Amino acid sequence: MTVSTSDIPDRLNSHLMRLLGFGTWVSCALIAAGMVLQALGFPAHAGAGHLISAGIVLLIALPTLRVAVMGIWFLLHRDLEFTVIAALVLAIIAASTFFGAGAH
Repeated sequence: MTVSTSDIPDRLNSHLMRLLGFGTWVSCALIAAGMVLQALGFPAHAGAGHLISAGIVLLIALPTLRVAVMGIWFLLHRDLEFTVIAALVLAIIAASTFFGAGAH
């Protein structure tokens, strides 16, 4: 079975659209569940605050996850130029996270 090369970007965009859409909904659900628990009087240390934090972290992590998925996609399709670019972007994100975490 052969796959048209013009079909590859459309499939990648379709996968990324589903990933980002699903991730956004899960993030919103976590934040909403945490807010409802807080409104019902559950203390933050009982899980409400953790749900909200998890939702925010997921929402922030989605663009990085997108770059990782794109890198894997390019690697699987043997597009080494874009694989290297995605890996460099991930390295920059990781470096800024690790070096920026200690800054106050």
